[in-house]
Amino acid sequence: MDDPAVFFRHALAQALPGPAVQETMMPRYPDGRRRSFSQPSDARQSAVAVVLRQEQDRPAVLLTLRSAMLRHHRGQLSFPGGKIERGETPPDAALRELSEEVGLPAQCVEVLGRLSPLYTPPSNSAITPVVMWCTAPVELSLDPQEVEEAFWVRLDDLLGSAVEQEWELPYGRMIVPHWRIHPTVPLWGATAMILAELLELYSQWLTRQTTPAGEAVGDLHRAARADQQGR
Repeated sequence: MDDPAVFFRHALAQALPGPAVQETMMPRYPDGRRRSFSQPSDARQSAVAVVLRQEQDRPAVLLTLRSAMLRHHRGQLSFPGGKIERGETPPDAALRELSEEVGLPAQCVEVLGRLSPLYTPPSNSAITPVVMWCTAPVELSLDPQEVEEAFWVRLDDLLGSAVEQEWELPYGRMIVPHWRIHPTVPLWGATAMILAELLELYSQWLTRQTTPAGEAVGDLHRAARADQQGR
């Protein structure tokens, strides 16, 4: 079986699926339209830590339930993360936030690469998702000012299990794709969009496990192949 950490490191260095896959988990109006917006020049530069670890020979991802005391996205499922401070790179910020929010120190993780950035209007944040692999077992220690819960979800449990429901949001009634992996809080929005791209790459890793080595030559995911064919 291929090492998933090695696969993700290589895949993240290639052309990524990007918005085409992210938008599969983006809310849309009942007539199929999606909200159109552009990233403003004053968007807050942010980074999140997409942390993976091995669970029963399969990767699992770390998620948090944000504190109800926070200003933005309170009480939502998310990744550890926050504003990129002056002088920091996105991985620097993601590692710092990971330590501050859930007590996972930098020496216990390996940075594998970055997923496609995305912009979220409610917090005016331009988010860089930084993918990491947890290299050592560690007991999490949560900052209650920022995080109410932290838990791991196997990627296998997310594949093909998203549902859709019509919700009343601040900007109108929308069809919202989401996962029901928490007893009371749906997983949706920017976090779900980031996970959609991660799962696209994970699907390619799963395919490699059942594909003879001679047939696995080529790009790591369909989006890269399509991009090359269109040139």
